[in-house]
Amino acid sequence: MKHLKFFFGYLMFLVSLVERSLVCAFPPQSIPQESSTKSHSTINFYGIYLSTHQFLLTHNIVNGTGKPVSQVLDEFFGTDRDSQTIFYQNILRITDHQNIVQKELAGVAHYHVNGEQILTAHNYVRSLRKSLIDLAQFRPDIDILRERIGQCLYTLQQFYSNTNWVELHGDTIIKEFGISATLPVSISNLSDEPCSDCPTDLASLCKNNTRTTKLTSGYKSEQDVSKPPSNNQGVGKCSHGTQDDTSRLRSATGGIYKGRSSSAHAPHFHLHDDAFEAAKLATIYFLSDENDGLFSHLGIYLTKEVFQIKSKKENTEIKDYSITFVIDVTGSMSDNIAAVKQGMATFVDQIRQSERKPEKYILVTFSDPVDLEQSRFTNDGDEMISWIKGLTVSGGGDCPEYSLSGLITGATLSNHNSTIYIYTDAPAKDESRETEVIEILQRKNITPKFRLRSECGRRRKRDTDRYKRQSSVYDNIAQATDGDVKRFSSSQELADKVQEDLMSELSFIQSNSSQAISQNNLPSSISIIKWSSTNTNQLTNIEVDNSVDSLRIEINGTSNSSEIHLINPNGSLVDSRVRDVTLQYLDYLTIFSIESPSKGLWTLENIVSNPLTINITANSSFDISSSLREISSEGFFYPIIGNPVSGMEYVIVVLLENLPTNSSISSIVLVDEKGNAVTTTVATLLSVTPNLQYFAKTKIFKQIAGVQIHGQDSTSQQFIRTCKHTINPVDVTLQMKPFIGDLSLSNLEQLEYNITNHGGNNRSLTLDVSDDKGYIVDNRSIHFHMSPGESENKQVFIRGTQPSTIITVTASLKDEGTQIVLQKLTKKLTVSSAMRPTCNLTSSGDTCQNQRGNGSNCYGVLWQGSAQVNFSGIRIASLDVSSSSVNLTHGSLWSLYGPLDITLKGDCCTQSIVLTATDNDGFIAQCRFNLFSEDSSNIITDSSEPIDKKETVLNLTILGAAIGGALAGIVILTTGVLLKIRHSSLKSSKVKDDTDIQIDISRVEKSDKNKTAHFRVFMLREAIVSSTPAESFFGRAH
Repeated sequence: MKHLKFFFGYLMFLVSLVERSLVCAFPPQSIPQESSTKSHSTINFYGIYLSTHQFLLTHNIVNGTGKPVSQVLDEFFGTDRDSQTIFYQNILRITDHQNIVQKELAGVAHYHVNGEQILTAHNYVRSLRKSLIDLAQFRPDIDILRERIGQCLYTLQQFYSNTNWVELHGDTIIKEFGISATLPVSISNLSDEPCSDCPTDLASLCKNNTRTTKLTSGYKSEQDVSKPPSNNQGVGKCSHGTQDDTSRLRSATGGIYKGRSSSAHAPHFHLHDDAFEAAKLATIYFLSDENDGLFSHLGIYLTKEVFQIKSKKENTEIKDYSITFVIDVTGSMSDNIAAVKQGMATFVDQIRQSERKPEKYILVTFSDPVDLEQSRFTNDGDEMISWIKGLTVSGGGDCPEYSLSGLITGATLSNHNSTIYIYTDAPAKDESRETEVIEILQRKNITPKFRLRSECGRRRKRDTDRYKRQSSVYDNIAQATDGDVKRFSSSQELADKVQEDLMSELSFIQSNSSQAISQNNLPSSISIIKWSSTNTNQLTNIEVDNSVDSLRIEINGTSNSSEIHLINPNGSLVDSRVRDVTLQYLDYLTIFSIESPSKGLWTLENIVSNPLTINITANSSFDISSSLREISSEGFFYPIIGNPVSGMEYVIVVLLENLPTNSSISSIVLVDEKGNAVTTTVATLLSVTPNLQYFAKTKIFKQIAGVQIHGQDSTSQQFIRTCKHTINPVDVTLQMKPFIGDLSLSNLEQLEYNITNHGGNNRSLTLDVSDDKGYIVDNRSIHFHMSPGESENKQVFIRGTQPSTIITVTASLKDEGTQIVLQKLTKKLTVSSAMRPTCNLTSSGDTCQNQRGNGSNCYGVLWQGSAQVNFSGIRIASLDVSSSSVNLTHGSLWSLYGPLDITLKGDCCTQSIVLTATDNDGFIAQCRFNLFSEDSSNIITDSSEPIDKKETVLNLTILGAAIGGALAGIVILTTGVLLKIRHSSLKSSKVKDDTDIQIDISRVEKSDKNKTAHFRVFMLREAIVSSTPAESFFGRAH
């Protein structure tokens, strides 16, 4: 039997490579097969949508008296489809941050409010909320704010899925969760047994199995907090209760999870709608409550920026653009700063008196060291002028400065479709951030204008040859983002250019504003039809559908316009004499602009020998966006970070905005940089509401430049839409272990990266990790070799020494032979304002390894461990341990300074123990003690047949056959034994991978892949009227 057990365990390991379970809460996206199941994306859509409605009414941005919610938002966005699209896409970005927690931190109980970690989860959300409010007040970073909002909302929503709150209070909410210092409810203590046994097969009903009026939550196997053994027959701690949760087979059997509406997946499926309603209302309260809501702490302008509540209004005084100045204030700029200040002040003074004001003015100053960077923004022109006039220069030293860091900050704060002016006399010391700069400028369609004074470079270049020519990085950025670079040899030339630039900008803004007002409407979105490259006599088809208002065709490579023929659907040659056609020729570029083009198939013919590149865009309300997603074992789609793996299956998800009525979608096409089709896949409908999406599974073997959708409109006219989407497949992955919250001030913290070689060859690699503050200590460059299929973890250490600072950490994975960067990850971190607690394991004890929690003997075997909590300038409010069988011994909690030494003693009946230290502000630190690996003993089963046993045995048999003849006999023997055992230990056998993600061996069969969700402009059509008091959204709070 020992040999059988070994091979059985080996089979379990093989199964674990095939299947891993991630979802322990509301699903990340909608499930088409379960139309009544609500997901995180659905909760966010309704929660943020209704919170935005409340925001618009509270600040009198829209008059909503007597109007339904959807009409209020329709009036706010008006005909501005671009801003409306960005608003919905922003909800998706926030949801993606939730999905990362759900996928990457599935093994940590408090993120999901499992394992009775209710107070820990509450304090975690409370501390995260405090940190983002502090960040918003002192140095706002939009990306970090969105990330932390998503993380807060994930755990907030999980509270209603995974605790018994809904069983006790229905679809009401607890307003204090994640906000107040304490929770005004009774919570089960560690010795309580709040649940009674119920069927474990999920086919039988598991109602009314809670037996307490106190708040509790279920335990889930493979998480860091283990379910304690029961002291009494038929009762015990509650379990989560999903199919992959083996703790549901121990008393109290069953579970209380209600994140899905299917009885096959959630023991309390009958309460799913109440859980959804409570999670939605809690989201609204958390964001928009008049006193406690995040909106009130962020303020009007930051709320609009973070949640993209923006619209280019008709006949309004404020236009949705920003004016941003990024200025070098090191000592070498002393001769130039006066000219820059005067030019900027003059511009702001004139623009604030113009017909249409910018939404905000942004001022970023950078220096050396990078910690001296400052950023401010305001909507008050007078305040901006006072900031400009108060600029002084100092410091510096060596010539290169941290200009790209300043540019990234400016771009982060800037609105879409805006301009940034950069004034410096120095090359970029942080030139490694070039790719990051280009990405954010392209994503937000921001134009950079570099104004360079060459004095610093000329004066100090002899001091160092480590840096490139002064403007090489700036040239690269400008070329990639349609910006420009101007260089000046004197301060007067710079002063003249400042005036010229800014007056030109003013003229452009005012003329566009007047045009927008006179038209009395806003243009449609700019949509990409396609791009292509053509040779002699080659035809390019141009599909024009009913949603196209105007057409723009750019042909690059022509010496004159006669070298191409444009034919309309009637077969006629098009030139400038045709009505509504404008023809321009500029430097080998021919441009056709066609108003109200005929619907149908146009053709463009290259009649000369020169190869041409063609770019076709349209003014159209119909547009698309795309995302690349990885597929979980359960069929859910999760955001992919970094480059995909060549040859691995992924999902392309396409979000369609304003698809014309009665149109149909046929295929999704991946195209290269020349517009040639790389793959064509049948498009599958993913979701209709709240957003219209299609998807296609695909394997990617070469670089992709864009994604197309093909289909027909109501008149059977073919249409194509394209979006830019660069995809570079590689054979090596780089993943950073999630880091949530702040770096503790002055403490040494670990950043962990996982590298996996998915290719068939040995690789020699270099992992370079750097940051823009110089906080990473030692080991910045790690060299190593990897065999095919090998996976390694690498660590670097970082110490944040300046409070309340933002750090950008960049990790690059290079091939040592070619020096090609295969993967690049960027992560923003913040340093806490105080030395928050950290917990370090000093002794874990090993006396429990041979006990494995089995039988009554476990009570007689004791273990002892120890930990140390470090902190400074703040008190530890509480120390908590996850098991009632553990006793703590420690010093006084009244001290403001650590370390605090803690001794833990307990029995060997619980697999893992978590020690949690919480400070006065709710910031937590945890140490985890894994006493033994999980075993299948002590399983208590009911008399019903588990519905997944036969499937598991069958799938193991199939898997065993696939392994080969060497194990065939073992598989047959194993199967024969299992079929004789009514309730085998198979159901609880799990294999744990490096990321502590639960492995489910009961569902090896290929399941239907569930669908993801993005957001589109399908509106809520609820009969909620704006005159209803705000309290009606969350008035039923407990």
